[in-house]
Amino acid sequence: MYDGIIQTATLAAGLLGEVVPMMVVGVFLAEVLVALKIAGRIAAFSRPLTSFARLREECGTSFLMAFVSPPAANAMLVDYHAKEIISRREMIIAATMNSFPTVVMHWRYLLPVYVPLLGIPGLVYFGLLMLVGLAKTVIVMLFGRAVLTPSPCAPFVPAEEPAITLREALRTACTSSKKTLTRLLSITVPTVVVVAFLINAGVFDRLAVMMQGAGAVFPVPPEGFAIIAAQFGSFVAGASVASALLAAGDMTWQQIVLTLLVGNVLTSVTRSIRWLGSSYVAIFGMRTGTEIMLVSTALRNGIMVLLVAVLAYGFGWG
Repeated sequence: MYDGIIQTATLAAGLLGEVVPMMVVGVFLAEVLVALKIAGRIAAFSRPLTSFARLREECGTSFLMAFVSPPAANAMLVDYHAKEIISRREMIIAATMNSFPTVVMHWRYLLPVYVPLLGIPGLVYFGLLMLVGLAKTVIVMLFGRAVLTPSPCAPFVPAEEPAITLREALRTACTSSKKTLTRLLSITVPTVVVVAFLINAGVFDRLAVMMQGAGAVFPVPPEGFAIIAAQFGSFVAGASVASALLAAGDMTWQQIVLTLLVGNVLTSVTRSIRWLGSSYVAIFGMRTGTEIMLVSTALRNGIMVLLVAVLAYGFGWG
């Protein structure tokens, strides 16, 4: 029991080390931008997206930040919502949109693995993941346009002098960030500890075994189940098994790509609960974080399943 407590504490410390620093950065940066009143100028780069989705410009700032740090970007949304700059619905829609930059930036991890091991099929697989992420973002934007009320957007007119200096803005941000961070950390710490306990208890491993069994309903050849099983360990392991099967001629490249997509759907369930769940709940709170996680995962997997069906039965990849 003592060893279990030590392992849980160690894992929780590692998870907190990943989430908390970026959370602090996101909240503090949001406060600085609010104090300096320059969020609108930064968000100009993403204005076509936020305008179409009828989101406020501050959400565009968060969207751009998501290319650098998704936790920091989502922490900015929480801070804007706390200040009543954006509504809860806007926060949920913007947070779901922020998942697309995360997918795009996965090239840093996926391409150095899939291209050397699989070659062109690896590029095709990555391209399909980007397509799914783009389709998900478009659907979220259309939903936002349908349910949100257009916000008044006055053109930005530069002032003769800044309202406050950078030093004053930093001082203001330090003071105003404390309240938001205190509330966030009061949720984050216990949530991450619970997730770490469940991981060490093997809950997610048992769930992974159940999800592997669900793979039988997808159009995957028998050899492909080895890839899916490996994907539950890591995407590197899945790519390695896929490379061996492709080199041996046991599966075609189309079957390899299709199997990787199916494995991505199945592993996303446990991955979302294990990692994204702890991140979303830690930042947005139990109710809102769970809602964002479920909406994001369901929408992505729905698009992915549709893509698998089209490739398997429409293009004969199965």
